[in-house]
Amino acid sequence: MPSTPEATARVFFALLPPPPLQRALAELARDTAREARGKAVPAENLHMTLAFIGAWPVTRLAALWDTSATVRGEPLRITLDARGAFRRAGIAWIGASVSPPALIHLAATLADELSAAGVTLDARPLRPHLTLARHCKGPCPQGKTGPFNWDVDRLVLMRSQTHAEGARYGELASRPLGATLSS
Repeated sequence: MPSTPEATARVFFALLPPPPLQRALAELARDTAREARGKAVPAENLHMTLAFIGAWPVTRLAALWDTSATVRGEPLRITLDARGAFRRAGIAWIGASVSPPALIHLAATLADELSAAGVTLDARPLRPHLTLARHCKGPCPQGKTGPFNWDVDRLVLMRSQTHAEGARYGELASRPLGATLSS
C-alpha cells in the first residue's frame, strides 16, 4: 500500500516590525517598486528572516519551536538606513548600514541550536534585510534612506503560503526577546 506523503509547511524564523513601522516601510516599498519597476511587498509580509527552514512536517512544528527554546536574545534597536538590491534575483531591500551585534548574536545562536538539532540551514552568511520589492525590472534604488528605527522585541516562527496573488506569511508562534521560548 503506498504511503501518503506527510503534510509540510514552508517555515522560517523572523523578526516582524511593529505596525507603525510596517506602514512606513510599506510606503517605502511602494515607492521603491515604482522606481525599480517591480512589485511592492505588502505591508503584512514585511519581515527580517533570521533562519529559513523551508518545507517542514506539520506534525513536527511544535518540536521545531521547542528546538529553539534555549535561544535567548535581548530587545534591540535596528536602524534601517540603507537600500540595496540582489540584482540577479530582482529584489530591492532595506537594511542597516551597521548590523547591531545583538542581532548577529541572536541569529547565530538560533542557527547553532537548529543545526545541533539536525535542521539543515542555508550555508550563506546572514545579510539582515527586509525585502521591499520583487520582480524588479529596472535599476533598484540604492544608498542611504530613512533612517527608520526599529525596536525589536520578539522572535517569530512564520509560515509561508503561496497563493495566485503571491506569498502570504502568517505567524505560528512568537516569544518576547529577553525570555526563553516556551511552547
